[in-house]
Amino acid sequence: MKTGDLKANAHKGLAILTMGHFINDIHAAFLVTFTPILMMKLGLSITQASMLTFLSGIINSFLQPLLGYASDQTSRPLMILVGPILAALGASLIPSSPSYALAFFFVGLWAIGSATFHPQGQGSVGHVSSSRNLSFSFSIFSMGGILASALSPLYGAYLYQRLGEAFMPIATSLPVLLYAVLVFKFFPSIPSKETSRRSDNTKGLKFILHSIKITFAPLCVAVIRDTSIQGIQFFMPIAIAIKGGTIGDVGKVLFIIMIARSISPLIGGYIADRTSKSRIIFLCMALGGALLIPAALLKGVISILLFTLGAALIEATTPITGAISQEWMPESRAMASSIVMGFAWGLGSLLIPPLGIIGDLLGITWALAVIGALPILSLYFVAVIRKKEKAAVSAKLQGDGQGTLPE
Repeated sequence: MKTGDLKANAHKGLAILTMGHFINDIHAAFLVTFTPILMMKLGLSITQASMLTFLSGIINSFLQPLLGYASDQTSRPLMILVGPILAALGASLIPSSPSYALAFFFVGLWAIGSATFHPQGQGSVGHVSSSRNLSFSFSIFSMGGILASALSPLYGAYLYQRLGEAFMPIATSLPVLLYAVLVFKFFPSIPSKETSRRSDNTKGLKFILHSIKITFAPLCVAVIRDTSIQGIQFFMPIAIAIKGGTIGDVGKVLFIIMIARSISPLIGGYIADRTSKSRIIFLCMALGGALLIPAALLKGVISILLFTLGAALIEATTPITGAISQEWMPESRAMASSIVMGFAWGLGSLLIPPLGIIGDLLGITWALAVIGALPILSLYFVAVIRKKEKAAVSAKLQGDGQGTLPE
C-alpha cells in the first residue's frame, strides 16, 4: 500500500476511534451527575452511594485486563462496537432506578460496556499511529473521551429534564447506532496477533500478571491520577448539592473542569513526544497536587479555578502513561493499555469508598484535601520511569537499543 494510503487509513482509523471514545464516554458522568438524585430518592448515605462507584471499579479492574488480552488475539473490532451499546443502555437507566439493587445492576451494565470498549479502542490507537507521534495520537483519542465526559453531565441533565427518565434509553441509542455503521463501513482492519510464539509463561493469567509487572511504574502513576480525578468527580456534585445547588449547577461546574481536562492531554502529549516523558509527568503531577490541596480548603470561584487547573495538569499525563505502556509492550498494545488505563481507572474507583468514609466522618473538605495530596505520592514512581527512560537513551546511543524500553 502506498504511503499516502497508509496515512489516510491511519487518520481515518484514529478519527473513528476518537469518535467511538466520545460516544462511549458521553455517558461517563451519568453516575456522578445522578448520584444526588439517587441519594435523595433511595435515602442513601455517602458511603452507600460511593459503593456504586466501587462496583464500576471492580468491573474495570478485573474485566479490562481480560478483555485486553482477548483483544490482542483478534483483528475483529467487535469490542469497540458492543461496548458503547451496553454503556449507553446502562447509563441511561441509572436515574430511573427504583431500588438500590437495580441501581447496582444498571451501573454494572454501564461499567461492563465501558470496560469492553476501552482495551481494543486504546490498543488500536497504537496500530494506526506511528511510534514518533504515539503520545499525541493518544492525546487525540483521550480528548474524545474527556470532551465527552465534560459534556456528559450537561447531556445527562438535559435528557433528564427535557425527556424524562423513561425516554433517555431511546435518545442515547441513536448516536451509538450511527457510530456502529461507521465502524462497519470504514474502520481499517487491526493486525492479527501470533500467539503461538508465546511461551506458556506468557499466556492467559500468567501473561496478565507479567504485563502488570512490566508496566508497574506507569500503572501506579495512573492509579494515583485516576483516584484524584474520580474523587473530584464524585465529591464535587455532593459538595454542591449540600450547599443548595441544583443538578444544573452540578453540570456547569463539572463541565468547566472537564473542558480543561479535555484540552490538557493534547498539550501534554504533544510536548512529551518532543522531550522527556517522565519530566512532563513529574511537572504535571507535582504542580497539580500543589493546586488541588488549597482548592479543597478554599471556597467559591477561587476553589473551582484551582480544582480546574489542578485536574487539568494531572489529566495531561494520561496519554503519556498510555504511550509509555505501549512502548514497553509493543507486541501487546491492548493489554498494555488495558492495564495502565482501564485497570488503573478501576483501581482508582475502588479507593472512592474509603474516601467516602472520610467524607462521612470528617466532612467533604477533608476528603477533597486527601484527594489533592495524592498526586504528590506518584513522584516516586515517576522517578522509576525516569530511570528506565535514561537507560533506554543510553542503550540507543551505544547502538544497543532496538526501539523499546527494557523491562
